[in-house]
Order: sequence, then structure tokens, then C-alpha cells
Amino acid sequence: MTGKQDRRAFLKAAGSTGVLGLAGLAGCSGDGGDGSSDGGDGSGGSDGGSDGGSTGESGSGTNVITLGGSMSLTGDNADLGQLYKDAYELTIQRINESGGVEAGDGNTYELEMVLRDDGTDASQSKSIYQELIDREGIDYLLGPYSSTVTLPASAVAAQNQKPMVEGGGASPEIFAQGNEWIFGLLPTANKYAKSYIDMCLAQDSAPESIAILAEDGTFSQSTAEGARNKISNTDLELVVDQTFPSDTSDLSTNLGRVRDSGADILLLCAHQKHNIILANQMESQNVNVDAAMGTVGSLNDSFKDEAGANGDYMYGPSSWAVNANFDDPVYGKTGDFVSAIEENYDYTPDYHSAAGEAVILTYMNAFQNVDELGPTAVRDQIRQAEFSTVYGTVAFDDSGVIDKNMLVYQWQPDPGLQITYPENVAQSEPIYPMPDWSER
Repeated sequence: MTGKQDRRAFLKAAGSTGVLGLAGLAGCSGDGGDGSSDGGDGSGGSDGGSDGGSTGESGSGTNVITLGGSMSLTGDNADLGQLYKDAYELTIQRINESGGVEAGDGNTYELEMVLRDDGTDASQSKSIYQELIDREGIDYLLGPYSSTVTLPASAVAAQNQKPMVEGGGASPEIFAQGNEWIFGLLPTANKYAKSYIDMCLAQDSAPESIAILAEDGTFSQSTAEGARNKISNTDLELVVDQTFPSDTSDLSTNLGRVRDSGADILLLCAHQKHNIILANQMESQNVNVDAAMGTVGSLNDSFKDEAGANGDYMYGPSSWAVNANFDDPVYGKTGDFVSAIEENYDYTPDYHSAAGEAVILTYMNAFQNVDELGPTAVRDQIRQAEFSTVYGTVAFDDSGVIDKNMLVYQWQPDPGLQITYPENVAQSEPIYPMPDWSER
């Protein structure tokens, strides 16, 4: 494997499900570190590899630790699930190429990953985790994507007393159950809209009213509830507050109510496909507001590709900035991680990618600092750890959630995606109010 084309051809032939035996890819430089097979024993589909458990020996005598989980590789959130998969794989490859993990027990381990496609389906994900624990003997779990899928998956982790580190579920409900085995790298959903509302209220022509549209999933409802709580402590009037089915492909009726309400600003609590629908139907329904934000997926290049000029002036929150300069033990600096993702996968990473990298480093740091490997010892080490990654400093509060403030980005026609809030890290002033459709 010598280049991006070879890697992509390999992936296409191998498929998107099954076991990813990354210990065996340590020598494949420059190809993104991808690999998959139909095997189910944590070995990458070969005789060499682990014995299905979280620790073992490869066929060459190398010590191996296996990480296992499910991910949305098909279904509604497949685009975002792929970002995590890519970050996992490349980071594991880098770790193995640099000699593996020097664990606190005195042994050196390569990392392996079993990542199975859950189809963005909560029940399927739950079954996958139970199987990984029961049949594969995996002790260290990688969380799935989306709060709706993560919540039941985290219950499996708790029931079986296995640590789960995830970067794709941000509903407060996940962390309000007293689950001591789950660790989340995204700020909880109830914080996602706070910075956006603060930014709008800080403008010279501050808004007086707001409309909220929210899909009926766990994350989006938590985001909407956090926004309502924030609004209740301001002078903003909530003039529209509607929930729509997650499978809808038409927001025209909802947007008509936003238009008729005269709302100054709009908040969409939903995922990428609904952000695309919103951007396009705001134009067709002639919905003119001073600001509009989508909570998930609105900052992705794929959103802008689909929405085109209709995506201009849209806002989105992020827990990470691509131009950050954090120290990282695997890549060096944040910029080195960005370059590595761009070189190996032909896209610029966003916070999903950076959080995915931090998931792997959370385990690496724990393995390095425990006297003896095991689920309880690793969990306890994760809970007390504080370390640097391309994502920033990782440290967890008592509920298992990382403590990070959200940034607000805006798609500006020129120069493009810009941080607009908070002021101390802003790259540009927000274009506020955004122009009416007749003026674009």
C-alpha cells in the first residue's frame, strides 16, 4: 500500500464492517493505516493477532491490546462516523509505527481495533457491544456516534463493567445515570447553543426573539432544552418551539412558522442532513433571520458542498479549532494532525476527527500509567488523568464529561469558515445580521 488510491481501493474491496487489525498495518506508511476484514476475533482476519480478548499475543509474539466498538458507517450518520473511523485508524497506526504503547506493567503493546458498523441503529449497536464483550472478550470499548446510539451502548458497558471512551455522544442523559464506566470527549448537548446565543446578544442590533426547531432524537432534544434554559435567563422571547421527526426530509411547514413569527434568530437542533434541508428551504421559503445555526454537521465541508451558496452565513458550534496549536505525543502538534488527515484521507478534519484521536490517546495514556492492565484499573486511571492531545487538554469531571467551551463558526463568502466567537479567539467579526435572500 503506497498511496491514497491504493488505500481507497483496498477499503472498497474489504468493505466497511468487520475487524480492523491495525497491528498488522504498522509497516504501511503513507496509506492512512486502513485495513479491514471479515474476521471477528480481533486479529484482522488472519491467524496472527490477538485471541479475541483485549490483551494477547500476535502470531509474531507481539503483545496486543484490542479496542472494540460500533460506529455509524452506514445510515444517517455515516459521513460523521467515517471521520471517527479514519482518526482511530491513523492514530493507532502512528502509535504502532512508533513502537507501540509502553504500558505501566512493564510490557510494550501494539494496538488493534475491532470496529463494526451499527448502521446508525441503537439496538444493533447494543447487540454489537454485548457480542464484543461476550464472544471477543474485549475489555476496552470505543463508543459509537450520536447520543441516541451511545446511551444504550453505555448501559452495556456499565452492566459488564468495561470502560467506554466516546467522542460522539453529548446528551447529558448519558452522564446523568451515575454510570462510572463512560467517558465523553464532547461537551454535553445542553451547552451547544449557549455561545451562539451569547454571540447574538452581544451584537449592536441584538435579537429580541428566537425560534427553535429540533429533531426528536436524544441529542437534539437535550440541545433544545439547554437552549431553552439559556433563553429563560435572557430577554429573548421564544416565539417558535417545534419538534420534528428525525426521518423527515421536509422542513417547509416548520420554516413557514418561523417566517410568520418574525423571529430574529433561528436555532436548528439537528444533524447534518437537516442542516442541508434547512439551508435550502430557508431560501425557497424566503425565511429571513438575522442569524441561523445548526448544531451538528453545519461546519463540515460536505454540508457546504451540498448546500452551496445557501449555506453562506450559517453558524455552527465546535469544541475544537483546526488552527489550534496543542501539543500531542503521537502527532506533535495539532497542525501535524491536520496535515496527516489531509494527506491520508483527502479532507480537512473537524472536531469529530480530533475527538476521535483523543479517544485513542485516552486509552494510550491510561495503559501507560496503570501498574496492571484491567478494566477497573484503566477506568480509574482515565478518571484522574490530565494530558494533552491535538484536541486540547483532556481531563474529565466527576460525571465523566470533558470540560470544554464551545466555539462559534460562520460560513462567510470570503474567506470561508471563520471563528466568530468568543472574541479572544475570533478570526473574523460575525456577519450579523446576515443578508436577506433578496440581497444575496
